[in-house]
Amino acid sequence: MLKKSLVTAAITLVIGSAIALGQIVNVSGASGIALQGYDPVAFFTVQKPVYGNPGISARHDGATYLFSSEKNRDLFEENPESYTPQYGGFCAYGVAVNALFPVDIETWQVRNGKLYLNLNPEILKAFDKDFSGNIHNAQANWPSLVAASGKANKDKDGKKLVNVSGASGIALQGYDPVAFFTVRKPVYGNPGISARHHDATYLFSNEKNRDLFKKNPETYAPQYGGFCAYGVAVNALFPVDIDTWQVRNDKLYLNLNPEILKAFNKDFPGNIHDAQANWPSLQAAHAEAAGVSSNK
Repeated sequence: MLKKSLVTAAITLVIGSAIALGQIVNVSGASGIALQGYDPVAFFTVQKPVYGNPGISARHDGATYLFSSEKNRDLFEENPESYTPQYGGFCAYGVAVNALFPVDIETWQVRNGKLYLNLNPEILKAFDKDFSGNIHNAQANWPSLVAASGKANKDKDGKKLVNVSGASGIALQGYDPVAFFTVRKPVYGNPGISARHHDATYLFSNEKNRDLFKKNPETYAPQYGGFCAYGVAVNALFPVDIDTWQVRNDKLYLNLNPEILKAFNKDFPGNIHDAQANWPSLQAAHAEAAGVSSNK
């Protein structure tokens, strides 16, 4: 039942993913899904992060938002600007310093009726230390970041299928990929320590991890471009919750949420078989969409 519902939801989401490529919204790569799949309305109504349902969605500004209930979706569609995160869902402090960074959902806060997110708890503290000043700077910087992103999307090929955080081009939501193997837990990466692989930027917590990655990136990069492994098994692209990470057979897998992780692990060999079979066609479809987009 779960697998069938995901396939049904995926049809709409995959078709819409190419349209989202040129938008300045922090979507999870070619999935086109914003807010890492969390319900934007829930931050205002129940005051906490709530997983969205891939079967309940709405489009806004070229991105797809997921919702935990039809009521929340309807509230969103009535007035999307009331619920969408500020600065396209990118790190608010990053925008204040004229840069695009991914976000940690746990940094969310609603202030003055608006939703803000930041890269990690340390950055959140810096943002809150001078909230008014950072908002002033972010408001001033945002238009130029939007314009620069639009130009960059026209110039790049975008043919590598990696789950990057929107126009930031940063993979794994800014977490250090090597740490999952060495210290066996999610560790925030440092924007000052990075490496490129398959058109994506990975951040690292130290230079030693960056050097390990550069020597053999395929050892540490997540499977299926960092998209939900179970989603790929049902031929769809979905974002991931970092807390679903697991290293099995020396490979890093992530999934949409804990429920999906359970479904993935229930038949791990079978889902891996299906994902391996589906991944090439998903890559090809993305490459074709990117080629069409770049020729416009």
